[in-house]
Amino acid sequence: MRRSLRVWWQEVEPWYGAAGLAFLVQGTGSVLIPLAVSRVLDRSVASLGVLSSLVSLVGVVGSLTWGRLADAPSRRKSFIVLSYSGLGVCLLGMAFVRTFAQLALLNMTLNFFWMANAAVSVLIVIEYEKQDRWERKIGHMKQLSEIGWVIGLVVGSAAMAAGGLIVDEATAIRGSFLLIGVVGVASAVLAARWIPSGATEAAAKRPFFESLLAHAGALAERVLSVPYRPHGRLNARRALAEMRAARRLRPGTRRFLWATVTAFTGLGLFSIPLPLLLAQQFHMPSSVVFLCFALQNVAIVAAYPLAARRIRRAGNRRVHAGALAGRLVIFTAASLYLALSSAVPSVVVVSLLLAGVGFTWSYFQLSGLALTSRLAKPENRGRALGLYNGVSGVGWILAGVGSGYLAEHVGYQASFGAAAVLLVVALVILRFVPEPPELRGEGAADAGAAP
Repeated sequence: MRRSLRVWWQEVEPWYGAAGLAFLVQGTGSVLIPLAVSRVLDRSVASLGVLSSLVSLVGVVGSLTWGRLADAPSRRKSFIVLSYSGLGVCLLGMAFVRTFAQLALLNMTLNFFWMANAAVSVLIVIEYEKQDRWERKIGHMKQLSEIGWVIGLVVGSAAMAAGGLIVDEATAIRGSFLLIGVVGVASAVLAARWIPSGATEAAAKRPFFESLLAHAGALAERVLSVPYRPHGRLNARRALAEMRAARRLRPGTRRFLWATVTAFTGLGLFSIPLPLLLAQQFHMPSSVVFLCFALQNVAIVAAYPLAARRIRRAGNRRVHAGALAGRLVIFTAASLYLALSSAVPSVVVVSLLLAGVGFTWSYFQLSGLALTSRLAKPENRGRALGLYNGVSGVGWILAGVGSGYLAEHVGYQASFGAAAVLLVVALVILRFVPEPPELRGEGAADAGAAP
């Protein structure tokens, strides 16, 4: 074990540390921003829903913009430095906001620049490595990023707990924004120092868009925490053409994409208003809210190896349906509890629920990307994976507005109940998705070989 950890550490590139630091900042901000909406600006859950939709929409625009510009290898280091700088500066600005419009503008700007990092970080890893080491090196970077995210949530909890002993909660939130803003700028400085400049001769000559798509299936199957986006010369016209070209995909792939947009809308209806449910209706201290979400992300990281083993035994489609069914139970139970009881659940119960949400997410994400890759024909695999990412974002945008409206005007139980209904619809659609041809033989072999 010690030797494996030593080998793992020796293969980590220095600039992965800058990425981990940036994700630490993002992890803290992921909960700090919803808390600011409620406890600094005194806005409702409807405002949080609108904010989530706007930020997701800007993320789509940013993905298209940076994806188009990322074709030149010489620009990629500057993209990450710019992304981390934007992260730090926007969070510093959030410490001084006085209106919801100011917070929304800064959050949208942050997400736009963050997409620059999403567009090129994986590409930089691949450019400097041999093809047979892609998955391993990307895995190193993503593991450090996930660890950074969890540490960020723990740091946020500690900062809010310590700050609450000295100043009021709103001031503690503003102070936390200042702290992580400085760390965000520091991550940009480290990225500028540690990320290698330029590209290898082979990488500069290789058409990156074609190279990445040629191996997208393997990447999706092994490195599930990497959000896949087709890179190269992307623009709005091309994106629309890709959507129209979906009819060229196998019927099973199209059905699965419909199941995906339905499922992600349901997941968003539950997840987007959740921080304000804990903070406003359950009156949990901000430090406790951070810890609850930290446990959720620990469960995500811990479940990935288990999910991979389960997929080898049962196949992607079965595991995907099981993950949705597990979340359906959680969403239904939460909706019924809120509808039938006015009692505030204990922190232990909330933590266990969020751990269950995180645990099932690993199974859902792992099987979803791999299933998309398996269902599509080899020549359409890149298009299918790009569409999977696109419809996931569409579902989240729809959920932002829907969850805010339902939670404010009907109640959180209505948003959670609607989420459960959509998961039922997604499961019904999934029943008509065929098992991928590749897995019919492989799944049986793996199942026989599994311990």
